[in-house]
Amino acid sequence: MKPGPQIPMPSVALELGKYVTLRRRKDGTHRVLMEVPARLRPSGWSAAIPLPINGGRTGDLSDLDEVRRIRDDAQTLYARLQQARMGAAAPEAVLRNFPRLVREWQTSQGFKAKKPRTQKGYAYHASLILDWSAANGDRPVAGLPRDAIEAFLALYDDRPTSRRHVKIVLKMLLDHAIALGWRADNPAERIKMAAPESRLVIWEWEDARREAWACAAAGQPSIAALILTNWEIGQRVTDLRLFRRGADYTPADGAFRYWQSKTQSYVTVPVSDDLRAMLAIVEKPDSLYLFTDAATGKPWDEQRLGHVFAAIRTRSDLQLRALRHSCVVQQARAGCTVPEIASVTGHSPFSVEQILRKYLPRDNQVAWNAQRKRGLIRTEGGQESDGRLTGESDDRRAATAK
Repeated sequence: MKPGPQIPMPSVALELGKYVTLRRRKDGTHRVLMEVPARLRPSGWSAAIPLPINGGRTGDLSDLDEVRRIRDDAQTLYARLQQARMGAAAPEAVLRNFPRLVREWQTSQGFKAKKPRTQKGYAYHASLILDWSAANGDRPVAGLPRDAIEAFLALYDDRPTSRRHVKIVLKMLLDHAIALGWRADNPAERIKMAAPESRLVIWEWEDARREAWACAAAGQPSIAALILTNWEIGQRVTDLRLFRRGADYTPADGAFRYWQSKTQSYVTVPVSDDLRAMLAIVEKPDSLYLFTDAATGKPWDEQRLGHVFAAIRTRSDLQLRALRHSCVVQQARAGCTVPEIASVTGHSPFSVEQILRKYLPRDNQVAWNAQRKRGLIRTEGGQESDGRLTGESDDRRAATAK
């Protein structure tokens, strides 16, 4: 049997979509139009709409990408036509807009593989995108230009961290739209913005000790223990709050053993005698977990943990999540190498270097250490002459002086 043409011309209108017609040009290409009969056109509906709506048009029906875009746009237009004519909602199955894209993305394997906390954060910022989409009529994703994205992100110029997170989620959504074949490019990927200035304050030992005492005095010894633990081992709060007795921590040898959530390395990290004593106080034999909320008897919910600590803390600029960075800085002050720091906290070596680049340049402790190593500072008994370098208290220095 003799093979027919790639796209059978007599039935092309049926294949491309309802009311799609072709106007053949002299060069063999076609002008593709959606032409709704006058008696069926709603008020304000154009007599002839060129297809595809989005992207360039060549009229070459052997170009499968252009044929796909013609079909997609014709399908979307037909749904709008039905909505305009009947006053009914267009079938969601044919609307390639953000509400449908978000649902498709959240059912994908990539999204489901994320941790619940990450999914929750993504869902929140996706809801901001959905609000913006609804305010603009839930236009098709394929027709979204870069200038519209920049105008949307500009709404968050006074909240640079939120702007960055919204952009990240928007980029992931548009990447998923590309994977679904809804569009060929991702305009959000080309938008560059400076990383927001970090507002994290590095905890000193005095800060950790003071806030731990404040939490214990307020009847929250488990938060006190969590602060001191994170000061020593620098884990993510979301991971640390789920650490288990006898598994992630064994009292017999006073060591934490855990899988690093990013590097997937299994490490054993011993801790100080002081911390072991604190953990022995808050440990509950009937609980599987180390740090439990007294109000529920369960591991701390991350949001509740933050709210309870915020109500107790003595300094409003101290955040629990900054303890992880603080541990990195404190280890660097002690002369630990980048690989040594990374082995404890679970950061990648690159992340450790980034943290140190940001927080160490103006650090007085590092300056003292540098001068000591150069032999410019007199030491006595193997310790620096200034007690601040070893964490020695003012009271102890005064007693020694006497």
